[in-house]
Amino acid sequence: MNIGSVIKYYRSKNNLTQSQLADGICSISHLSKIESNTYTPHESTTEALLAKMGVQWKKEVAKRNRLERQLNDFIACALHYDTEVLKQQYSRLQQDNDYIQSTDLVNQYEIYKFRYYLYIEDLSLADQQKDMLERMKNSFTEPEAWMHQLFLSLYYSMANKKELAMEYANSLEGGIRSIPQKFEGELYYQKARLLIMHEQYELSAHYAELAVQYFRLNYNYIRLLHAQLLLAINYMRRNLLVQAAGIFEVLKRNSRLTDQKDLYNQTLYNFAELLKSRQEHNQAFDLLTELYAILSSDTYFYKAVLVSLIETAVEVGADAWKYVKELRQLSAGPGDEYFLLYLNYFEKRNFSQPDLLAYSEEKMFPFFRKHGYIRESKKIALELAEHYQREKQWEKAMYYQSYYDRNGG
Repeated sequence: MNIGSVIKYYRSKNNLTQSQLADGICSISHLSKIESNTYTPHESTTEALLAKMGVQWKKEVAKRNRLERQLNDFIACALHYDTEVLKQQYSRLQQDNDYIQSTDLVNQYEIYKFRYYLYIEDLSLADQQKDMLERMKNSFTEPEAWMHQLFLSLYYSMANKKELAMEYANSLEGGIRSIPQKFEGELYYQKARLLIMHEQYELSAHYAELAVQYFRLNYNYIRLLHAQLLLAINYMRRNLLVQAAGIFEVLKRNSRLTDQKDLYNQTLYNFAELLKSRQEHNQAFDLLTELYAILSSDTYFYKAVLVSLIETAVEVGADAWKYVKELRQLSAGPGDEYFLLYLNYFEKRNFSQPDLLAYSEEKMFPFFRKHGYIRESKKIALELAEHYQREKQWEKAMYYQSYYDRNGG
């Protein structure tokens, strides 16, 4: 514990100048060195300075240890998705914010706050915290520097900067010996998420399985469910549909029993996508209809469900146009080009096949490719490759087939 920082904290709290506190105990320059932690004072000097302010050192040590326990509980709540207690712990720590700044816990505290702002998805506060940590990073220990990099990877994932997120995640492997053991599962989970976004499915499955094993061994059941969802999506993308379906069935039940609403919704959506790929459109339509009824209409996810519902309704002979009309009404914002493209695509399906293919090639494929929608661009590339093969336009057929084979470039 930094004695000098504690002395400075209480001197400021008591509105004392260095001259007033040092009077009769030590010189002002001596006190200045103590407060900057460049000099360790004699025990008698420390006791005299603290006594003058009515401070007992033993109580300060006990307070510091209590705050360390609170910090450990705080991050444990984030790692276990214990949302309500996490918010309570944050409020309690904020009450001691000024005091923590005077202790050797300050780096850990500020790094954990960064994780908290990412957890509650407050990018504005996360941005401010990121800038602060950038200024502090030269004072980080190896474990603190490792945690900082892990949370930067999470930050860039949330900011949809996948390449930067992957860069930070990859750099963590070299320092794995210095990480706190409690963050090991977070590393595996983050790597699995990023790799699945880059369509590196086999390597992603490896990390997802490590995350499942870690969370199971550490009795972290909520995070275990998240890791299992990643694994199921991974199996689905690798066409291991029986394995994926088995996990989705278990997740449907367990996410509902544990009241993990977001996880339950994600499970329904991805399970429906799997069922569509197996041509089981009626069951997929039932799952999507359930999602449609429970989601808030002002979310991106709701509009994604509408797109999937339109596709499935066409297959089962249900009324797709009511979903088309609703999606059209909801997709008037500047960030809705993705949904508008799909709306135009569905509407063109009633006209000629050549028009539909031309729209896919000239509008949808360039947009999906530019904005990193790998699955969507691959799907259209395959459709165009097959079309041009039938038309014996070999150059174009080879271009789109090569794009598809390269996992989206």
